[in-house]
Amino acid sequence: MSDAEHTLYPSQAAFASDQNREGSPETQFRQRPDRTFLREFYGRRLRFPDGAEHEMWGFEDDRSGRRFPAPLIRATEGEMVHVHLKPSKRSHTIHLHGMEPDPRNDGVGHTSFEVSGSYTYQFRPDPGAPGDVNQGAAGTYFYHCHVNTVLHVQMGMVGAMIIDPVVHPDYPVPAGARRSFVDGPLYDIATEAMLVPYSVDPRWHELNHAAGLSGEDVGLDRFEPEHFYLLGGALSGGRPRGDVQAATGYRANLPETGYPSLLRILNLNYFPTRARFTDEAGAPVEMVELIAHDGRAFRDTSDPTAPSPPVRDTGHPLTTSVIAFGAAERYDMLLHPPRAGTFLVHVDWLHWVTGEILATRSLPVVAG
Repeated sequence: MSDAEHTLYPSQAAFASDQNREGSPETQFRQRPDRTFLREFYGRRLRFPDGAEHEMWGFEDDRSGRRFPAPLIRATEGEMVHVHLKPSKRSHTIHLHGMEPDPRNDGVGHTSFEVSGSYTYQFRPDPGAPGDVNQGAAGTYFYHCHVNTVLHVQMGMVGAMIIDPVVHPDYPVPAGARRSFVDGPLYDIATEAMLVPYSVDPRWHELNHAAGLSGEDVGLDRFEPEHFYLLGGALSGGRPRGDVQAATGYRANLPETGYPSLLRILNLNYFPTRARFTDEAGAPVEMVELIAHDGRAFRDTSDPTAPSPPVRDTGHPLTTSVIAFGAAERYDMLLHPPRAGTFLVHVDWLHWVTGEILATRSLPVVAG
């Protein structure tokens, strides 16, 4: 069928009103994938690092087992990526949070469709170009169910997604290293890691799949967590063991020991959150260089007629000891410890109204 024979919609609203509400839709304009990922729904009780067990819903593939968070999706700019969803129970979607695929593949159920049988989402991340602020998709993202969104994300239907940059001939990449974006700084693959704050309101984990969707008040406007966790950990090495992938600490290279270590933050918490880097005595240490936010590199855009280099290349690196962020925010940062030894990253959960610290969890950052 030619493009001219396909229905053209005058608006997103018109497109949305013409979709089936749920089922097994056909993947339109399906292309041969470079990478394929399977995501199947599961529900079970999982044991967390503090010994508490929570009823969780999540995504698994054919090798991951039923764990939380869901398996990582990782691809490279320019690749055609397929994510095959099989809900197996009720209706779900996969929203590629931060990406910009066409509406059928964005996974927002109320503007397209929900999936009760199966569907293959497809997308191709935009390749980056040096100095171009308008091109490139390399960075940290995540994917989640967008049906009854706040509940399903809290229940565990969520996983990290990383898009790696294409390699440009002017910015070669040596063995053991990778660039965070096409003309970005090199980092050490072996010490790349993620920090994922997450908290649990046990009351929410007793609700059903469609709680609140018919307009009834089930309390989803009140998030009152009692359990606080730091998930993630190293991205290299073997598959995680246990029900929950909890972070236990991080490694940070010194300049003389290799390329810098890259830490990616993905906030799955519903409160304002703060990460603080200190020495063992609690004194702040400016050892963090922010290089990207929500999948977009920090670039110097002061001259709209000139290329936009990374801010670090203009002599103005974004270094800090404290990062404040909200729900669903992501940061990419290089770690620059001032010396060998053990440092700490403390994560504070802050109350929306009072600003009170509800909980703090800390992990070691070992430099050497």
